[in-house]
Amino acid sequence: MKPRTLTWVPTLTLLTVLAIPVRLAAQDNQEHNKKHKHHHYQVIDIGTFGGAQSFFNSLSLTDRFGFGTAFYGFARVRNNQGSLVGFADTPALDPYSPFCYTPDCFVSHAFQWQEGVKTDLGVLPGGTSSAAFSINSKGLIVGNSQNGDIDPLIPGLPEVRAVLWKQGEITDLGTLGGNESFAEAVNNRGQVTGLALNAVPDPFSFFYIFLYGSLGGTQTRAFLWDDGVMQDLGTLGGPDAFPSLVNQRGQVAGFSYINSTPDPNTGLPTYHPFLWEKGKGMKDLGSFGGAATASVNGLNERGEVVGGTDLPGDTLLHPFLWDGAKLIDLIAPPFVGEANGEAAWINNAGEVVGLAGLAVPCADSGSHVEHAFLWRNGVMTDLGTIAGTPNSQASFINSKTQIVGLSFACDFSVFNAILWENGSMVDLNTLISPNSPFHLYSASFIDDRGQIAAYGFLDNFDTHALLLVPCNEGNGNSECADQGATDARGETRPNVVLPENVRKLLRRQTGFGRFLGTRQKLALSGAAAISGPNATLSPTSLTFSTQAIGTTSAAKTVTLKNTGTAILTISSIAITGTNAGNFAQTHTCGSSLAAGASCGISVTFRPTASGTRTAAVSISDNAAGSPQKVTLSGIGTTAKLSPGSLTFSTQAIGTMSGAKKVTLTNVGTTSLNITGIAITGTNAGDFSQTHTCGSSLVVGSSCSISVTFKPTASGIRTAALSISDNAAGSPQKVTLSGIGTTAKLSPTSLSFGVVAIGTIGTLKPPKTVTLTNVGTTALSITGIAITGTNVGDFFQSHDCGSSLAAGASCTISVTFRPTAIGTRRAAVSITDSAAGSPQKVALSGTGGASGAGFCLVNSGNALTGYCIGQLGGICHEAYDPLHCPTGQQGDTPGVFQCQNSNVKVDASRSCTP
Repeated sequence: MKPRTLTWVPTLTLLTVLAIPVRLAAQDNQEHNKKHKHHHYQVIDIGTFGGAQSFFNSLSLTDRFGFGTAFYGFARVRNNQGSLVGFADTPALDPYSPFCYTPDCFVSHAFQWQEGVKTDLGVLPGGTSSAAFSINSKGLIVGNSQNGDIDPLIPGLPEVRAVLWKQGEITDLGTLGGNESFAEAVNNRGQVTGLALNAVPDPFSFFYIFLYGSLGGTQTRAFLWDDGVMQDLGTLGGPDAFPSLVNQRGQVAGFSYINSTPDPNTGLPTYHPFLWEKGKGMKDLGSFGGAATASVNGLNERGEVVGGTDLPGDTLLHPFLWDGAKLIDLIAPPFVGEANGEAAWINNAGEVVGLAGLAVPCADSGSHVEHAFLWRNGVMTDLGTIAGTPNSQASFINSKTQIVGLSFACDFSVFNAILWENGSMVDLNTLISPNSPFHLYSASFIDDRGQIAAYGFLDNFDTHALLLVPCNEGNGNSECADQGATDARGETRPNVVLPENVRKLLRRQTGFGRFLGTRQKLALSGAAAISGPNATLSPTSLTFSTQAIGTTSAAKTVTLKNTGTAILTISSIAITGTNAGNFAQTHTCGSSLAAGASCGISVTFRPTASGTRTAAVSISDNAAGSPQKVTLSGIGTTAKLSPGSLTFSTQAIGTMSGAKKVTLTNVGTTSLNITGIAITGTNAGDFSQTHTCGSSLVVGSSCSISVTFKPTASGIRTAALSISDNAAGSPQKVTLSGIGTTAKLSPTSLSFGVVAIGTIGTLKPPKTVTLTNVGTTALSITGIAITGTNVGDFFQSHDCGSSLAAGASCTISVTFRPTAIGTRRAAVSITDSAAGSPQKVALSGTGGASGAGFCLVNSGNALTGYCIGQLGGICHEAYDPLHCPTGQQGDTPGVFQCQNSNVKVDASRSCTP
């Protein structure tokens, strides 16, 4: 099958909440920045598949459940050939809510991006969503895909499987006997590491506890997949092991239980970091005296490992380095031992980056300022931060000692992506075009060419995966040409202050949501062992698309989960706030939730007025922090668009679809002034529009916009119909999507008319469909079959073989032999290697009465033939050997004109074929 929760990401930092004033050292660092010349950068938006957001392997998306679990270390998301992998939203809502694949509850597809072309990698048969996490130098890609099955241990939870994409084909790597698996990283030898479940019951399963708070899971094991074989790497003595990375030598790093006895501080058995090597097995790298290893984030080619592990008592976390012989606590002046810290990555020179705490208090939190650090040759260096954001984190370092990460305010109201090189830290937002629509809030990966994988959000705070490419003199790019010799946005620029709901989201996504203030039990998850009830909400904010006044949006879902140890008693769930009447909710929560249980809250938006509308879902219960709230926002507009999205059928490249219609209606009380109607977005050139709207619409009037689809390339194509006007929420948009394919079918439907039951052969000759390969490579054909409601009424034969060369065609012949009276429908289904497979040709026909039928006579009343399709007492199709040797349907029921002769039905006479 062609390619197209999961979870996601990497190295999360276990931090405390910070709130402190800007330090003078940060100001000094900014002064140094002014003296250092940095590259400017072109921002390349990887885009989406028609949905809101896109991602790569660097966000803790598991925080939709409130756990902040670090399932993925920083695997390479970009290889030396310039391919970037990740996953992106489609316009479709996730059908498995509340077990959504991504935080915004849209179906998501894995992608591979190279030289401006984003390819949908596909999903496993039956699956809905997929994600790509790592790519090697040969283009092998690994990640996860849903498979369409439900995990029997958690009702409603869609199973995911570790998958490998090779030359466009997706392979399920399987499990170790359990229900699910994840692939995390692949090396250049094609060896894949990840986790897989077996069938042995385990109340401490890393997978089920960390993701779903379930004590009824099965053992989680680290695997190494090599040449088609999945090998269980064993454990350090306990039931589970969890891998993070594999290097080019085939060494695997991760963490594992060392026993099966729960520790009183964490509620789980003790677990240590490990390094596995073929022929040597799994080596225990030790600990700093705590029971938990927070993360294993980095592994280099020397077999050195970095991450974070607990001190005795499991209330503090320190960064560690395994240097091949011993476990080293990297905390050293100016950093202090009474603060948290974590190592994020190590390069092949042994240089380590991460973050650690300073002896500087946060304003009112009792916590510490935390700064990015660089450790090399036994020396710890404070990398400083950016003015206005007293905290910083280093996430990745390349072989040239270029470091990327983020800086953030103490209250998480500001996040900025950062770059450190040659002794200087700079806000990457100052090095991009002032015309960029993005605010860069995190940089997660930098290759040895200096190209950076980063995240940015738009004005509506939707997140996109971005690639930052250094500008070189004379490269001719418009984003680079307008920057000149000074920073694109100046040496400093105003910080973007985030609303509270976005602060919470980014705090979780960047790893700061795992515990706030004091460390909670259950290292990594920080949730499942809280004494008493504990209410977590995911997501913590809902933003609705622009909605016409008086119309109701599609529902969005919030999951309420009790991650505590006692029953959560729910006294009320209600909409509150400024525009409470513009939102509505229903829920499945009842009056209580058992420990570990979840329920769904469904919210809709129906604006009563124009402009921004805000409210909140408020849950009153017996947990700390009650009432818990989910912020709600949306924009009401007088420009009503119907429908809000258009999905086109699979269309051959270079051919145009039929038009689909959108109606624009002015539901306001004043004229709607229209300044522009255009196609915008990723594949704008694949869609076109015409309209009858003019420059204005009076109150209550409507106009039509016709949209067609003519794909220029294979795969999912997305864009938007954008209407600019004087209504709130302008430009209003209708999402557009379709699939371009190299398998062209002509025609795309066949209608056989009325045919007597059982009639076939010479009485009703076949109709033909031509299949043409309009691509540039051979089209592999794996099957041609009749599918659909009335499969037994249609028959096909073909001369297509198993492949079609580029430009070649073949013929599919279809006959209709109805088995019952009435309308009969089916389809010719062609399964092949082209996008949109299987392609289909719709089939229809009507079964008429069989046996004796009306006679056909000429003007002299002489018998000339008989009716072969009669229905309701009327002959709809005739067989006349003399005048209509192949049969002819007449324009008027009962009258047939064949070869300029009038042939009529004599209903008083009966003739049998």
